Amino acid sequence: MNADKKSEINVREAESRDADAIAELLIQVGEVHSLGRPDIYKPHMIKHDADSVRELIRSRETKALVAEAGDEIIGELIYKIVAREEDAVYKKRSWLYIDDICVDVDSRGSGAAKALVSRAEEIAKKEGCASMELNCFAFNERAAAFYRSVGFTVQKSEYEKIFRAE
Repeated sequence: MNADKKSEINVREAESRDADAIAELLIQVGEVHSLGRPDIYKPHMIKHDADSVRELIRSRETKALVAEAGDEIIGELIYKIVAREEDAVYKKRSWLYIDDICVDVDSRGSGAAKALVSRAEEIAKKEGCASMELNCFAFNERAAAFYRSVGFTVQKSEYEKIFRAE
């Protein structure tokens, strides 16, 4: 996956035929997480293999987008629409939750991530969502900077106190 950084980026809904390419991108996500938090993630962890990506694509709840440069898939974004009913504490609301986003290391800076987030935002607005949300580990400063650059703000912070590293 070494798309020319000046290639036109096309974002579309993922199809079953894209599962192998998405699974390859998810290996890169796993590497980032296992290097950044080896106390949590196993080395070379794989969140989804190609078969589970195919299942995800067929799912009604979770959806995926791919970014293409030419005929090459260089990025993916996995999302779901979350709806919460009103209760004693919360107002009724829905949001688009980005479970995963990755652009191939050789294609970073191509505009693919921005195009993926832009398409997700279009979907969120069309679905009547109040927002888009995602999680980002503190070690992943490059991702956090990108999220800020496309309009995300910090909603909350999650803290931990580690007792022992294994």
